Amino acid sequence: MRIKRFEDIEAWQLARELTRKVYGLTKKAKFTRDFGLKKQIQDAAGSSKGFIGSRFGAS
Repeated sequence: MRIKRFEDIEAWQLARELTRKVYGLTKKAKFTRDFGLKKQIQDAAGSSKGFIGSRFGAS
């Protein structure tokens, strides 16, 4: 299978799913009071997806 878009990369797809799960978990009451921790966890989850996408096509 040839990868034409970064969205075709399995690692990116898994990172997207991880990001969705993290955002779902951080919407719960335990995170609503600690905005800094919530943002840090969400940013960390999203950065893996962004890194894979940014490196796609780079030689």
